Amino acid sequence: MKKVKGVTVATTIRDLFQDQHDALVSDTSRTILASHYGTFSQELVGSLSKSIEEHLTSIGDHKVVVDCMFSILLEGLQNIRIHGGRDNHGNQLGYLLIGSADEDHKIILANIMDASDAKKARTYLNEINNYSDETLEEMYTAALSNEFFSQNGGASLAFINTRIKSNKLGYQFNDLNEEIVLFSLKITLSRLQ
Repeated sequence: MKKVKGVTVATTIRDLFQDQHDALVSDTSRTILASHYGTFSQELVGSLSKSIEEHLTSIGDHKVVVDCMFSILLEGLQNIRIHGGRDNHGNQLGYLLIGSADEDHKIILANIMDASDAKKARTYLNEINNYSDETLEEMYTAALSNEFFSQNGGASLAFINTRIKSNKLGYQFNDLNEEIVLFSLKITLSRLQ
């Protein structure tokens, strides 16, 4: 990503959010269900998760889809709050986008991350994307029963759980400066379950 002198991290994140939003909107078969750029308070996390759950129920999505969406949102948004990095002004910025079509929901969650952690996250996501469903279930159960959590153990467990509930996880890293990147997690949740 090319750096433009004088452009703030917040402006860059906002531009990336707008690009993702525009890409979802350009798909005429898709409706935007949720769109938020900024910080995520505990109250907002609960409110967004609950309102999306209620909306999906009201439009007739299967209970298993509604439950998966609620779990993915709650874990993903909590991870932004707990593990998300901060810009050079101390702001913990991120975004959420949800676009819905007849066959699936597209969920994009993004937050700031230390550049030094990007390679480790990329490797981990590639690994869990290649695991079988059985292996993922075993990893999830082992992590819960061992109660072994490193500093990022909760985030790792959330990635496993999200991968179990959806298809392979898409992701992107955009350099914000030499120290931080914007990590975007792209999830496709089938509505045909």
